[in-house]
Amino acid sequence: MYNDGGAILALFGGFIFIFLLIGIANYVLMAIGLMKMAQNQGIENPWLAWVPVGNLYIIGKLIRTIEFGANKYEKAELILLIGFAATVVLGAIPLIGTLISLAYMVLSLMCMFKLYKMYAAESATLFLILSIVFAIIAPGIILFKIKDNTPVEVV
Repeated sequence: MYNDGGAILALFGGFIFIFLLIGIANYVLMAIGLMKMAQNQGIENPWLAWVPVGNLYIIGKLIRTIEFGANKYEKAELILLIGFAATVVLGAIPLIGTLISLAYMVLSLMCMFKLYKMYAAESATLFLILSIVFAIIAPGIILFKIKDNTPVEVV
């Protein structure tokens, strides 16, 4: 009788390693893209694109405002940071945590869509769909690809 547990464990470990490498590649490409965009826009401390929560600050600085229906909110960077903090702090509460996490996910996607629209208006919808479907790699590739584009103000 053979025991295939070791082979299955090795296969599982290989998959984890591959996904880890893909995730790191996404993070590096995303950081390079955001840092270059921040430098081009004259945003202070563009190196924050490399810091896990700092990249939210950079995204917020790039998009400047967040619109919910007819309401427009300035200081998008603070809204993103507060939303992230709320998700971390309240995420463990069964129903409230789930709702806040979903709301923050929608907020994040809205911000990414606005960023895509600013830097690649004609492809923004496609880029958002790719970012949702292939979340582990698409955002990094997209931001790296559009990093040198000239942004347009989105109304």
